Amino acid sequence: MDKVKKRIAIIGSGITGLTTAYHLKKQVDEENLPVEVIVLESSIRSGGKLFTMKFGEQFIDLGAESIDTRLPEAMNLIKELKLEDNIELSQNGKQDVFAFNKLYHFEYPTYKGIPVKRTDIWNYELISFQGKLAFLRNTYFSQKETTQELTTKGYFAQRIGEEMAEYVAEPYFSKIYSSDIDEIGIRGFNEPIIELEKEYGSWTKALENHPEIWDGDGMYATFKDGLETLTNELAIRVNESIRFSKKVTEIKKSINGTYILNINKKEQLRVDSIVVATDSGSYQELFSDIELSDYFKEIKMGSVGFMLFSFPKDSIQNPPKGNGLLSVRRNNSYIQSVIWLNKKWNHFKDKDEELLGVYFGRNGDGVMMSLSNRQIEEEILEDVSRMLNIGSKPNYKIIKRWPNAIPQFTLMHEEKRINLMEFLNENYPGLYLAGNGVNGFGINNCIAQANKISKEAITYIKNTI
Repeated sequence: MDKVKKRIAIIGSGITGLTTAYHLKKQVDEENLPVEVIVLESSIRSGGKLFTMKFGEQFIDLGAESIDTRLPEAMNLIKELKLEDNIELSQNGKQDVFAFNKLYHFEYPTYKGIPVKRTDIWNYELISFQGKLAFLRNTYFSQKETTQELTTKGYFAQRIGEEMAEYVAEPYFSKIYSSDIDEIGIRGFNEPIIELEKEYGSWTKALENHPEIWDGDGMYATFKDGLETLTNELAIRVNESIRFSKKVTEIKKSINGTYILNINKKEQLRVDSIVVATDSGSYQELFSDIELSDYFKEIKMGSVGFMLFSFPKDSIQNPPKGNGLLSVRRNNSYIQSVIWLNKKWNHFKDKDEELLGVYFGRNGDGVMMSLSNRQIEEEILEDVSRMLNIGSKPNYKIIKRWPNAIPQFTLMHEEKRINLMEFLNENYPGLYLAGNGVNGFGINNCIAQANKISKEAITYIKNTI
């Protein structure tokens, strides 16, 4: 008599959910396990924040913009899927920093804009003499290992001084996390420099010994047909498992270690294991357990947006030396960063138009997201034209909003996260949380979580067969 199949449900079909499903199905097929993998997606498309739009003959990413090649997870998956021939690496170094109505370019070796060699601090026009002295003082005197949670601003200020933290580290890290570095805790970042500092005793020694993490050409990657190339390939591999327009509204414990999923408020599905791979903002409504609800309601969500501008060729009169710009928060601008697509990616290099991708919105910019598309377009156009001295009107523009898309984890998040995972292991066996922000941000960290959780979920299920 055939064994009754066990069922693993994955909620969400972004990069985390699809990678989890891919690994689970691969192992199920290889070992001929009596396990069914189901992916429940609330919308009519997969991919999550990897969102590529075809515009004419070109592909533009309106969500996540690139893959950081300094971390291995995404590139390893791309090679496994045999997509490496479609990869394109970034060009023209790094973005400039825009501050005090001026562009600053750091031509020397840097990590997230911070000089690798201490003596290069004297080349920073952006930093005052006192700020340079603070940088030298803080980098020469090694910090003791951090034993308590710090804000990101506090962590950087201890190591590179207040000015460098405010005008260099802040725009680089805000670009990635869309967060207020005065509030967000450092332990939730999973940045390699944090662990390397523990190993070498100081930032400077860590950076000198790891040139592969320095800023420069090739540190980011994309596909000629956009980042959805990756999620599309994963979706093809698990196509028969995906169920679209299936919004999970509640997760409840059931009998014999199973769970009941309420779907679209009109149907139910019994499963043996669950991987929740949605935005953190949806956790609170999924769980009725009071202990879980209390934790999840502490998570604040930030909103970001993207605008694509096409300007006439050679209309940028104040061009950055690098492939775009990062805006410091003191600029009183909604702009977070600007990618000059023609300079960053080779397949846009010979276009007869200047393509600028503008990311806008920061934590606390609630007013910005309440504006109409037209109002946002006017504000962003005015700012980007001022920063780059563009006198021409755009040929066209595209806007994409991502409301409540980025979790804003504050102090003690990592401690609370560990406590939550221990609570889940004890009280919700077979239930796993993953996705952007749960254990680090960005595509690489999402894939890393999927790699880990897929192993844990299949091990759990095999022990119940």
